[in-house]
This record gives sequence, structure tokens and C-alpha cells, in this order.
Amino acid sequence: MGNETRKRTTHIMVRVSPDEKEAIAQAAAKCDLKVPTYLRELGLGYAPKSTVDAQAFEQLAKLHGDFGRMGGLLKMWLADGSRSAYGHNLGIPGLIKRIEELQQEIREVARSLSLN
Repeated sequence: MGNETRKRTTHIMVRVSPDEKEAIAQAAAKCDLKVPTYLRELGLGYAPKSTVDAQAFEQLAKLHGDFGRMGGLLKMWLADGSRSAYGHNLGIPGLIKRIEELQQEIREVARSLSLN
């Protein structure tokens, strides 16, 4: 799909409940598709692939990078005793708090992956 060179001039009208409309919109969003494209692909026998897992893994990679940077700041702070954590006025308690927050974010993203 995705070839938009042909003309599409005919509409198909389908009545749905508000709950059904929301469920269809959420399913389309999981595949990074607009609702009409999602419904067209389903109607033509194509199975749209969900991008939720890819998005979650990308988010996990970003969190992992943040986690590494926080650990690096803590290591530098401990190594030279600097009270500013190299321009970040967090100090050890602030760095540890931020590391714990990142750990919680990673847990939540991982949990969302297991639910999908």
C-alpha cells in the first residue's frame, strides 16, 4: 500500500458507535496509519503491522542512554568530589533520585511491552 498515484474518488460510508470509532482510531494509531488507510488495508486483505513494539524499544534505547549519562555523572562526581556534577546542580542525592526515576520509566515501558 502507500501508492497514492491512483485516483480514489468513491467513498464507502459505515456507521459505527463512538466506542467503535475510538477503538478503530487506536488500532490505526498503533500501526502509524490514518484511519482511512488502516480500514482500506484491512478491507483489501492486508494485515497492517503494529509499530508499538518498535516505538517502545526506541523509547527504551533513549532511556538506556539517559541512564548511562546519569551513571557517568555520578561516577565523575565521586571521582573528583565536584559538588556541581559537571554543570548539573543535582549533587549525589539528585543524581540518585534521577537514576531511580529512569529505572521506573524503564520498568513501565518494559511492562507495556509485555502487555501488548
